[in-house]
Amino acid sequence: KSFTNYITKVFKKCKSNGYNTVFVHARMFSDAMYPSKYFPWSVYASGTAGKNPGFDPLKIMVDKAHGMGLSVHAWLNPYRKKMGVSFDPGKASSLKRIRRIVAEIVQNYNVDGIHFDDYFYPAKAKGAQFSKVSVAKRKRVINKMVQTIYSTVKKQDEKLLFGISPAGNIEYAESLGCDLATWLSEDGYIDYIVPQIYWSDQYRMGRKVTSLYTNRLNKWVNLNKNNTSMYIGLATYRAGTYSSSDLGWRRKNNNLVSQIKKEKAAGCDGFVLFSSSYMYHSRAAKEMKNYRNYIR
Repeated sequence: KSFTNYITKVFKKCKSNGYNTVFVHARMFSDAMYPSKYFPWSVYASGTAGKNPGFDPLKIMVDKAHGMGLSVHAWLNPYRKKMGVSFDPGKASSLKRIRRIVAEIVQNYNVDGIHFDDYFYPAKAKGAQFSKVSVAKRKRVINKMVQTIYSTVKKQDEKLLFGISPAGNIEYAESLGCDLATWLSEDGYIDYIVPQIYWSDQYRMGRKVTSLYTNRLNKWVNLNKNNTSMYIGLATYRAGTYSSSDLGWRRKNNNLVSQIKKEKAAGCDGFVLFSSSYMYHSRAAKEMKNYRNYIR
């Protein structure tokens, strides 16, 4: 009952903020927010990893969202085993694991889509997991996975959507294994993409302040050759925060409104805010007030 009340309150706030879709975390690590045949209960379901909470959080979230006229996408981190540790994307067992959990969700829950976050191969940093795997191989491996999940989703229902939110820095996203040029020029990979363009237009690079949000937005739009639905990921979590490099979030309180106007002008299909919990921090109050005034 307490979970149902909590989710009802969250989704009501989402509606009042003009949302039409919610992304609910169904799998954070090697776990599940629902009774799974293959994975243990998430610690976030009951407070104790592996413990049955006695209810189905995913079903409650799907039912409550639809009851309020909200679409709902099940959000999964595909390879993440635990924070900072990933399953090996190159192993057949990893692909099987991801396909199984996606099939389990779309077969048993009335979700509107499946959504993957930006956790693919870990960063190519010295000493990092799988750091010696080339970018070319990473892309081949991830492309096979993305195609497999796309077909798994469509086999269940052609109307179901499959989308990915890569890191907003294109070069970095590619280093993780995201073959963006292919996904955004060929069919059979994704229905939509949500680049995480989490910077303001007052970003300090060396001694210069640059319009980093606008620059990266334009790069993403130019990369989109087959008109894949593009929703820009915006950083509510940064509203009102101090950064020595990203100055705009503290200096201004109309960053989100300005960014929404720019993605619209660029021909994008909308935006996604990350995440709902940050909308109610006191530091974000002015930014969110301007956002609400704009969407109304």
